[in-house]
Amino acid sequence: MTILDDLRVLFKLNPAQPGIAATEGEADPENIVDFQKSFDEIEIIHRSIELIINAACDLPFSVKGGAEKKVTKLLNTTPNPFEDRNRFFRRALLDFYLDGNTFIYYDKEAEGGALYIIPANDMSIIPNSKTFIDHYEYQPLAKEVDPFRVGGRARQEDNDSTGIRFDANEIIHIKSDSQDSIYRGDSKLKSLKRIIELYYSMISFQRQFFKNNAVPGVVLTTDNVLSPKVKMRLLADWSQSYSTIFKGARSPAILDGGLKIDSFSKINFQELDFEASIDRIQQDMAKALGVPYVLMKSGNNANIAPNQVLLYTNTVIPLMSQFASAFSLRFPGSEVTVDKQAITALRPDIKAQAAFWSTLVNGGIATANEAREGLRLNTELNKIDDEECDHIRIPQNITGSATNPSLGGRPGNSNNDSGE
Repeated sequence: MTILDDLRVLFKLNPAQPGIAATEGEADPENIVDFQKSFDEIEIIHRSIELIINAACDLPFSVKGGAEKKVTKLLNTTPNPFEDRNRFFRRALLDFYLDGNTFIYYDKEAEGGALYIIPANDMSIIPNSKTFIDHYEYQPLAKEVDPFRVGGRARQEDNDSTGIRFDANEIIHIKSDSQDSIYRGDSKLKSLKRIIELYYSMISFQRQFFKNNAVPGVVLTTDNVLSPKVKMRLLADWSQSYSTIFKGARSPAILDGGLKIDSFSKINFQELDFEASIDRIQQDMAKALGVPYVLMKSGNNANIAPNQVLLYTNTVIPLMSQFASAFSLRFPGSEVTVDKQAITALRPDIKAQAAFWSTLVNGGIATANEAREGLRLNTELNKIDDEECDHIRIPQNITGSATNPSLGGRPGNSNNDSGE
């Protein structure tokens, strides 16, 4: 029995996979230079992505089952011997937004395991006609790659390629949505391409306007008829005398022989400021990236809290859930989820939480230790070993205490009260 036969016994292979692999071909990275430039130069895009990454990096993962301690250490403490968790996930998330993909190499042979980020825009995906992905290939553009060691094991080069090959089970791949490929995701900035071009056009025109000392154009008029030589000399003299005006601008026009121009330009500074249009474009950019625009503004806004909840529930948590799902697939037996209890913006205030858990404990629904865990107080240092805290409290119905404390307690026996 061949390996393929063994796979058929273990898994039901996708009968359409040969056609998918033939249609897709090798999934190479796309050019993201424009997206990287937009991230570097456009403030609202840079700040929006940075805001999402900051929020996402503070979210720990909850791991249950399997090699729980090992996986928890890799995802929440030390991904590899050279990087801390925050630095690791900042690189991973930035790749995800600019390229639409994140590739993580999992070194099983390292002591305790190790995770390494592979630059997404240098990674190619080679499909398989049977098992979805055959292998991954790392090919730095315009660079010669020598065999090197990753996680203590030498990587071998292909005979027909200068790239470094990774087996399918060595890479954890997180991809964004794409209508064109099931192997590679699209950059999160791809949908903003038209708006980004419009933004650059407006800023460029505004910048040129200021370079010209806010003069959109000049027309020189005279009642006399000028010869071509005089016109050229006049234009040269004018441009030299007012060089700051005409730097990068068109030369002035000359109307001679008494010709007049009617309503040449009514453009003023307010019409060329584009403040309202630019603000609207920035709002569209932030919304497209999943960031409420009110969080980008300064000042005391009463609705910041609900917009923070909106950011986490619709952007940050779904983003990190994609990573959690990929980790769950790579670490068999371990269920990896986002620890939502760590999100301060999603938790009610302490007083409301305490009242909620007190009601459950006094109502006989939860134990005291369960309440302490819910309030995140039952840590190893503060844990209470009293057995009573692990038992349900049975509510006591004390009649009369609600109306008159002096009449509290067990009701008297009517027969005994009558002397019988």
